[in-house]
Amino acid sequence: MVKGKVLISGSSGLVGSALTRLLISQGYSVGRLLRYQQADQPYWDINAKQLLLKEFANPDVVIHLAGENIGNGRWTEAKKKKLVDSRILSTKLLVEHFNTQTPAPKLFICASAIGFYGNRGREKLDEFSSAGTDFVSQLALQWEESSQVIKQSGTRLVNLRTGIVISKKGGALGKMLLPFKMGFGGQIGSGEQIMSWIDINDMVRAILFIIENESVKGPVNMVSPNPVNNRLFSQLLAKQLRRPCIFPMPACMVKLLFGEMGDELLLSSTYVQPKKLLEAGFVFHYKKLEESLLKQLGD
Repeated sequence: MVKGKVLISGSSGLVGSALTRLLISQGYSVGRLLRYQQADQPYWDINAKQLLLKEFANPDVVIHLAGENIGNGRWTEAKKKKLVDSRILSTKLLVEHFNTQTPAPKLFICASAIGFYGNRGREKLDEFSSAGTDFVSQLALQWEESSQVIKQSGTRLVNLRTGIVISKKGGALGKMLLPFKMGFGGQIGSGEQIMSWIDINDMVRAILFIIENESVKGPVNMVSPNPVNNRLFSQLLAKQLRRPCIFPMPACMVKLLFGEMGDELLLSSTYVQPKKLLEAGFVFHYKKLEESLLKQLGD
């Protein structure tokens, strides 16, 4: 028996591909919203404002994960525009479409990021903390605001404020593996900046938990309860790989190589707690970073 129909954008990404596998294994019918036409999958063209949803015209759940990769290259003005447009225009297209559908989806899950909070040092942050003022904060804020209209149709809305996703298949960890495996790993900047992270397995399990728990709504911090600073993150990664951790990258070098992107993503400190998930009863399988790294990188 099919539990329900789920439409996912960004299904080929790190989180989307793992989530698709989990949902199918749990009895959901999953439609992968693709940017190229295929006979058996939904299709969209964001610029042309076209949606061809086929058998997923009336999904129970819409999960919107698609967006230009924020950590890929320096943030030129053209790059910033792509980052904004890929998130805001795509979200508006989905929201405007499903606000006209009957019945409306029961749940709309839209990606966001803990960058919402900005560089806050060691201040402990939860879903009720304010937004930051830098580019990545305002980008997350705009993305969340663009999804709010879906609530007019009675649809439950959840915004996933996601931290660093730990997976050997990509993301931040994927980029770090090569230099660390070669013995050139080390802390970034002072190493004091807090990194709020989540194991890919807990990430997708938490999304399934949100789908199946109607009390969870609004912004939800998708992070482990135990963030670490960059120095400890680097040391634990090097230890798991049995490599040294002796080649730091000074903050001035980060800014020289990566500009604003490096300053806001690599040097920023964001101490985030998953208040809503814990209060709703979600149980993390990987509460500590060493447990996650062992799962992802262990022999």
